[in-house]
Amino acid sequence: MDRSQQPRLGAPPPRPSTGHENESVSELISGMVGDVQGLVRGEIQLAKTELSESASHAAKGIAMLVTGAVLALIAFVFLMLALVEILDDAMPRWAAAGVVALGLLLIAAILALVGKSQLSAKNLKPEQTIDSLQEDKEWAQQQVKSVKN
Repeated sequence: MDRSQQPRLGAPPPRPSTGHENESVSELISGMVGDVQGLVRGEIQLAKTELSESASHAAKGIAMLVTGAVLALIAFVFLMLALVEILDDAMPRWAAAGVVALGLLLIAAILALVGKSQLSAKNLKPEQTIDSLQEDKEWAQQQVKSVKN
């Protein structure tokens, strides 16, 4: 070791190599921007996937609402048939039609309530994307702090 490589007395010890000695601040920031762009692309893909799953869930809820509406229409027809029977001669035949109509109305109400609950905003919220974006925000903040130091 020659004299220029020997540490001077009282001088701070040499810093360990980090692999970034030759990189300028602009290169570090450029690299960080590239990393953030990659993260954003990944988050967009995750959001697309999650929203696709939410759309499928919403389609099931809509199908239940439509089924409930169709059953309600059929129930209305049976109620009308029951009314016709009542007016015709008030025989027990109308009671059977009324019971069927009330049963169909009950089923329609249950399907409509279940379908509505599946369409709530909570079920359509992309939870994984929101959590991942929060983690990315924290990571980016740490990267900015490390570049500043």
